[in-house]
Amino acid sequence: MNTIILRVLIVLAEIGVTVAAALGLLHAFLALPMNMPYEVDMFLRAILHASGNDELANPDDMEILALFLYLFVCLVIAGCAVLACNVALRRYLAKRAKMHSAGKKIKQNPSP
Repeated sequence: MNTIILRVLIVLAEIGVTVAAALGLLHAFLALPMNMPYEVDMFLRAILHASGNDELANPDDMEILALFLYLFVCLVIAGCAVLACNVALRRYLAKRAKMHSAGKKIKQNPSP
């Protein structure tokens, strides 16, 4: 039971770190003084046309849709970074446990 609670807390912490990192990355990106790139505008218009929501392709809505697109990209980047940290941490802990157990075996059975 305790391991289930611990795993749930770890997953919630990872989600929190991912969202916080994504929001920080988004804030840093939005602080740049620039207009919306033409490619982003055309991508959003193509998605709106494909989904049948052409009425959302006005300048007011396009800004918000671009913001959601940037947030999604930031979430993917932050999620990949958290995943890479998880993999690195698990490999480190597995290697440390293997070295620790090998050290105990050597100490228990010394060579003559």
